[in-house]
Amino acid sequence: MKTKNAVSTFTVLIADDHEIIRRGLKGLISDFWPGVEIIHASTLEQTLVEVEKSPSLIIIDVNLPGGNNLKVIDQIKLVQPNAKILVFSSLNENIYAVPYLKSGASGYLTKNAEESEIVTAITTILAGSRYSSRNVKENMFNSILGNDADNPFTKLSGRELEVAELLTKGIGVLEISNQLNLQMGTVSTYKLRLFQKLKIKSIIELAEKMSIYER
Repeated sequence: MKTKNAVSTFTVLIADDHEIIRRGLKGLISDFWPGVEIIHASTLEQTLVEVEKSPSLIIIDVNLPGGNNLKVIDQIKLVQPNAKILVFSSLNENIYAVPYLKSGASGYLTKNAEESEIVTAITTILAGSRYSSRNVKENMFNSILGNDADNPFTKLSGRELEVAELLTKGIGVLEISNQLNLQMGTVSTYKLRLFQKLKIKSIIELAEKMSIYER
């Protein structure tokens, strides 16, 4: 039987473009924290409007319509610098969790997380700490200790990771520069750097390597 939390005087913004996800999270949170106020958003534009209301916690899928992955965290922080943000994503945590945490997110969870872990993450973040899974913590420790050879994607910066993801989708340098609002030369530099860090020579190799670490 679930133990309900006596503290319920807070507001949670759930930002996700899938109604079933919003409803599921609302049910779980309301069940554990009776009386909590839940507000919703399905686009980045709606999210930034709701962020102005200073919710206690923002649970967000960073692939919202109108959003741009890592840049979403920066946009939220511009509105509310002290915002507590839990990234709730289908993106593989082995590749994406650390860059989002480094960009200012308070926590990172994949959408296949158990209900108990979601509750733990919310409780931890509301208490003023950061949250990540045990696997992500291990990756971060390995990175700090220089033992991250098994996951070369931990060596990439957030921007390099964004460029890598777009390249694997078949998007060219010109279109990437437009999407990320960067000069073509800058994108080419990021591409060169990530190729060097991953020790690859082609986008085919990049896609193959990324598929390995997304498993």
